[in-house]
Amino acid sequence: MVTRPAYDDATYYLYHYAGEVIEYAEKKDINVLDLANPRLTKKNFKDIVSEKHPTVIFFNAHGDSNRIYGDKIDDVEEILVEENVNHELLSNRIVYARACYAGASLGASCTKSGGCFIGYRSPFTFWIDGTWFAKPLKDETAKLFLEPSNLIVISLLKGNSVKEAVEKSVNMTKKNIMKLMTDQKEPGSLVSIMALWSNLEGQVVLGDDSMKVH
Repeated sequence: MVTRPAYDDATYYLYHYAGEVIEYAEKKDINVLDLANPRLTKKNFKDIVSEKHPTVIFFNAHGDSNRIYGDKIDDVEEILVEENVNHELLSNRIVYARACYAGASLGASCTKSGGCFIGYRSPFTFWIDGTWFAKPLKDETAKLFLEPSNLIVISLLKGNSVKEAVEKSVNMTKKNIMKLMTDQKEPGSLVSIMALWSNLEGQVVLGDDSMKVH
């Protein structure tokens, strides 16, 4: 399952980059539950998780330490998952929350009875080159951040364990940092290096990191 709101600059970019993961899965004949507008509602999310039992849930969203959000409903961000309210929906699954702070508290609650939660205890940050806003997949700045995070899910779909998938993502991020360090004349290199490193420092893997997609 993939959640893909697209109501501001950040979610718009995540929407398109998550689309690359969906495209990869479909080429491998993996069934994808793509929740985007207008299907991305709290009720649909609950119903589909309860009925379809997805092995992997890939959130692309805003978040905080206790919540992951979905789309905007009547100009208000709707909460999809909230700690101590409905977090048990994520138990016993592999969850990757590409969302700020969701790994700080929510992730631990989700894995108390099993499963694995990949997330961030701090903001997940990425920069964009606004000249490519109409074609985000061609934005080389955004790729530095979003391709390594996509790799987590793609690696899981290839049969890697959570631990292996995260390691591959970390290695790609470190390569991108080294690339920027060797070409610091590139505008914004230092800021991008700091943001990439912050994402690495803030990433957490909670629960059973030996889990694989079956």
